Amino acid sequence: MKLTKKLEAEVMKAYNAYWDSYLKGDMKTMASFLDDDIKVIGSTETEVFYNKKAVLKFYKVTAGQVAGTAQFRNRDIKIELIDGLVLITEKLDFYVLIDGKWTFYAKGRLSSLLSKKEDGWKFIQQH
Repeated sequence: MKLTKKLEAEVMKAYNAYWDSYLKGDMKTMASFLDDDIKVIGSTETEVFYNKKAVLKFYKVTAGQVAGTAQFRNRDIKIELIDGLVLITEKLDFYVLIDGKWTFYAKGRLSSLLSKKEDGWKFIQQH
């Protein structure tokens, strides 16, 4: 596999759809991009999950804290191929809605590993 413009566009379509659905609280769409055996390493020791079921349980409980109240801005996204998988690393600014005003919260970084499955691109690891 070679990282062509077409492949990059296909992967970015899935990547952006995943994060858009997450930020909107659309758990059904977000879940459609997760592999059953996804590994998620969050920012705290209680945010480490080893399968889709555990990830969705956590996200469903916390979705209300994010849905419509968080944005990614100033996104710097890099894509590379590693042994047939796609690694996406992103640096960004997190903004949150406070008293009706979008306010800078923190600088952030995301890394996601995606694999092409029969039903599309799936996140297999996220940190």
